[in-house]
Amino acid sequence: MVIAHLIHDRRGLLSCSLTCHSWYTASAPYIHHTLVVQTVSRCDRPRLVWPKPLQEATKLGLLPLVKKFRIRVGFSDTATFSLKRFNWGTLRQFSALTNVQELAIDYLDIPSFMPKTRQYFGHFSPTVRSLALRKPKGTSRQIIFFIGLFQHLEDLKLLYDAIDPQEELTDNRALVPSFIPPLSGRLTITSFQCEGNAAPTWRLCGNIRNPAVMSNRSSWLGALYECGVGAG
Repeated sequence: MVIAHLIHDRRGLLSCSLTCHSWYTASAPYIHHTLVVQTVSRCDRPRLVWPKPLQEATKLGLLPLVKKFRIRVGFSDTATFSLKRFNWGTLRQFSALTNVQELAIDYLDIPSFMPKTRQYFGHFSPTVRSLALRKPKGTSRQIIFFIGLFQHLEDLKLLYDAIDPQEELTDNRALVPSFIPPLSGRLTITSFQCEGNAAPTWRLCGNIRNPAVMSNRSSWLGALYECGVGAG
């Protein structure tokens, strides 16, 4: 009961965790509920930097306690979250996040992970319910393919400052999403621009509050693709 009253008081939870083993066991899931990592460049080699309190989290078995995970990327013209951000150590830590329910990634460079997307993000598939992508890089099919990795996805956010049109590649025609997420929560897209024939299609799905009521479960994916998500 004490821990329940302190779930939003991190300082109080840390004090409780030092009381005894039982109090530590009760408070640890709340202490490590949220994890935010930032990418920085050192010696011209971009890499992930984990928060200092959790640098040893893999050895201590704490990363499976993380339920909300966000990857922040510094603001610059070339800043992206790509395959280059990983080495053997960060990949091992990344793979230990096995119970994440809310996943948010800034400037995700989807093409850089092709064709090994599942190798790097597949462990999120069973648990993630909410996905937020801020300015993802990729064509329409590539973005939809990535979204399709998450079989139980309920809430989806695509956040753009301005859409950078990208031409669809011939090889992308073979990209088929592994799953059609149910999206029983919210579909949110900001700073979205439609042109030509895509505009009427988007107006039909622009006021959706609960996409799960649509008669065709795949229609929301089709609407996104026809509107050119990530491709103008």
